[in-house]
Amino acid sequence: MTDKIVRLEEVLEAMLVDDEKITARAVVRRMEGVLKYPTDITRNEKRKALVAEYASRQDKIRSAVERSSKLSRAELERQISLKNSEIERLRDEKELLIASHRAMILSTAEMGGFGTWKRFFDKYQAAIDALDGMGALPKAEVLPHPSPRLS
Repeated sequence: MTDKIVRLEEVLEAMLVDDEKITARAVVRRMEGVLKYPTDITRNEKRKALVAEYASRQDKIRSAVERSSKLSRAELERQISLKNSEIERLRDEKELLIASHRAMILSTAEMGGFGTWKRFFDKYQAAIDALDGMGALPKAEVLPHPSPRLS
């Protein structure tokens, strides 16, 4: 059963690449005897869902190509430039938010400690991990405290 699903996915990927219209009949034709009738697809929920998913993907790809082919080269370049500007703006905003977050945590640490801040995020370990991954949590180096000399 899973071999047929794997083969079906391979055929559907090939049909996407070749821009061949994805229908149950076309898939059966392309499967070369693995499935014999279109109803072998339409009566099996997994196969039917997989074919529908790939047909939907094909429709999205075709509509994107159609939209882009209607635009002039200059218009496409303008849109790319706008998107690149937006990406750069979002990167700058992210850097600002990271710096601001770091400063906020340091201020909180001075006033009540990191534990006070963390108390608000106890149920949100994923958020803490994400902030740490972005470098938004300040790093501290722990130094040993010199012990007093007893003379």
